[in-house]
Amino acid sequence: MCDPVSIVLGVASAGLGIAQQAAAYQQAQQETAYMNAVAQQNYEFQVLQTSAANTYENQKQMIQEALNQQNAELAGLAYSNDISQLNLRIMQEQEAAAQKKQETGKQFLQAKGEVSAAGRIGNTVDNLIADYYRQRAQFDFATDRNLAFAINQAQQDKRGATANYANRMAQNQPYLKQLYLDPIKPIEKAAPSALPYVLGGAGAVLGGIQSGVSMAGQLKGLKPPPGPNLPKLPGAGPGSPVGFGGTNYSSAYTSPFKLKY
Repeated sequence: MCDPVSIVLGVASAGLGIAQQAAAYQQAQQETAYMNAVAQQNYEFQVLQTSAANTYENQKQMIQEALNQQNAELAGLAYSNDISQLNLRIMQEQEAAAQKKQETGKQFLQAKGEVSAAGRIGNTVDNLIADYYRQRAQFDFATDRNLAFAINQAQQDKRGATANYANRMAQNQPYLKQLYLDPIKPIEKAAPSALPYVLGGAGAVLGGIQSGVSMAGQLKGLKPPPGPNLPKLPGAGPGSPVGFGGTNYSSAYTSPFKLKY
């Protein structure tokens, strides 16, 4: 039969090995769960960052588009006002030229009437009337020329107003928003398999059995230490005590001293 000590030692060794494997398996599960939780938390944080960044880009785009629209409306109003002012100036120049020509016509008719009313005839009168026609024609030509110059200048100013409008519109640049892609969802790490730890526990059981058997063999091979090599007296039995100097203290011992009563 096996020694009880070796059995207890083997069972304790096997139990310790199983407990170690169970603790290692539980720790591996906790580490895996922690790593998955950290990865999920980082993913959710990245999702929030991406959403906030895209929202910020959308707001910047909306603000830029509103600013561009406002600038376009202001540029259009300024252009319309410039063109209206130039058209008004042209109309004023035309009206002024017409009034000058009308006034000149009145003066010409008045002068012609005065000459005709004088009742004079001859080359002098004809030359005088012709001179009035010539002066009127020269005045009308100068008036028309000045009007043409004024209209031409107004047309140039219109071109300048158009260029200014185009320049202001060109300053309205569309906002190219940056697109932030959603983060990739992390792949959860699979839970550790219990098979390696079960095999480790089985190995611990076998190791405990092996340790118990080895300990039993070692205990079985142990022998008690040899006693002192004492001489035996003649007639002494195997169980007779032997004292110092080979003295036998058995019951057959006779004391050399005799008591007197």
